[in-house]
This record gives sequence, C-alpha cells and structure tokens, in this order.
Amino acid sequence: MAWPVGEAAFVTGAASGIGLGIARALVRAGAKVALADVDDARLAAAVDELAAAGGTVTGVHLDVGDASAWTTAADRAEQALGPISILCNNAGVASTGPLEEIPTEVWRWVFSINTEGQFLGISTFVPRFKQRGGRAHVLNTASLAGLLPMSMVGAYSASKFASVGLSMVLRDELDATDIDVSLLCPGTVATRISVTATQAEAELLGRELNAAVAEANHAMAAGGADPDAVGTQVVEAMRERQFLVLTHGEWAPLVARIHEEVAQAFASVDGRHGPDPAAAMLLEGANPVTA
Repeated sequence: MAWPVGEAAFVTGAASGIGLGIARALVRAGAKVALADVDDARLAAAVDELAAAGGTVTGVHLDVGDASAWTTAADRAEQALGPISILCNNAGVASTGPLEEIPTEVWRWVFSINTEGQFLGISTFVPRFKQRGGRAHVLNTASLAGLLPMSMVGAYSASKFASVGLSMVLRDELDATDIDVSLLCPGTVATRISVTATQAEAELLGRELNAAVAEANHAMAAGGADPDAVGTQVVEAMRERQFLVLTHGEWAPLVARIHEEVAQAFASVDGRHGPDPAAAMLLEGANPVTA
C-alpha cells in the first residue's frame, strides 16, 4: 500500500482553506485525520463532511498559540485515531498595515500562531515520532511571503520568514532519522484568511471590524488557487519526501532578485575580517555548534 494509507495525521487550521484541502487529500489517500482548529462550528462541519465521505476523522479544538493546550490535543487525537505519524502545521493568520503602526499585541499574536504554533507542534509530536520509530512527516505551511519580503504585511512576512528558517533547521536536525520535513510556500490561495484574521485582530484590539479592508483582501484571495488542489499537491509532495513545495511559478523572478542581492553583497566582500571558522566547518559538513 502506498504511503500514507493507514497513517494518522494531525492538521492544524483544518476547518477551512488550505488546512481543509490537505485534510481532504489525506482522507482520499487513505489516511486517518485529526482536524484541529479554533472555529468549532466550521470544525464540526468539516468533520461531518469528511466522515460522510468515508473518512476516519476526529475534530480537536486547539489554539495553536496556547502552549498548554498542545499535549491534551495530541493525546485526544491519538486516543481517537492511534499514533500520529504526520503533523501538518498549517494554521496561520495575517495582519495588514505599515510596520510602525502594527500594535505590539498584533505582532505577538501573528508570531504566536504562525511561528510559535509550528514550534509547539514540533516539540509536541517529534519526540513521539522518535520514540516510536518508523516513517513520519512534518509539514510546515509558510508562504512565498517567507521567501520574498512583502510590504504592508510586515508581521506576516517576518513570521513566515521565521517559519522557513525553522523548517530548514528541522530538516537538518532530522536528517539522520526517518522523519521527513516539507515546507509549503504557497502564493495566493482562495481561503478565508483575510476575513478571519481581520475579525480576530479587531476582537484582539477591541475595535470595530474594518469590513472594507477585509472584503477587498478577500476578493483578491478569491482569485487564487483552489485549496483542494493545493492539498493534493501537498500530499503528493509528502509521499515523494519533497522538501520545498511551491504553488505559483510566477514568483520565481521576484524571489531571484533577493538571491541576486545576497550574491552581489558576497561578491563585494574583501576579506578584511579574515577566515570564518564556523563557515569552514559547515563547508566540511561539520556543525560548529556541536563539533
């Protein structure tokens, strides 16, 4: 049987958007799925839909930014489905506006979901994966805004850059194990993130919802990729143990500009500081931290 038939997965942000697309694709591929989300109504509807389609699924209420909630959520999922071997850290939020105007509470909220939530998922499940042995997989959803800085969504972009670094480090640290890592960097996908994030931010700050901004952003997102198609792509990539998963090739020239700027900066280095021993060790395949 082709992986992931019979495996159990834990998907965050699974009540809608990319998370639901991934959950649907996993069910079609023969996996059991724990759908985790904070939106209980949409979560219940998603569970009912997938169960009606013949899937073995369970719903778990989880705020991914709440460190105290992860162990209980993981235990409930495993009690329902058996040992989890696939973690999809997909939950995410966004905020708009210039950096100097972002309230500290919003900055911390965005990072608590987009970055810390992924760290908490990793620290909860990876030790279980290692203890049990066998094939396992971690997928982190970042964004093309994690490869290319995007103005007016500074907190989102910074948190997604952090997700990219987190995922690359995790891949290196798990290189000698049978635990694979994938990093999803989607472009525009037709999800509700603009609406839900704007509503949540308004509640966080005790302000009225800026409906015009939410609707404008949602209208743009509506023209994006189908979340179900992205979910299918994700499962195929995980099956093939592919690390970097991209959705929109049009972004390639934009990302290339960033690499070109870095390369040009390195080309101008004149050696005034002498050789760097850490770089030398990395080039030789050794880790300067642990060697």
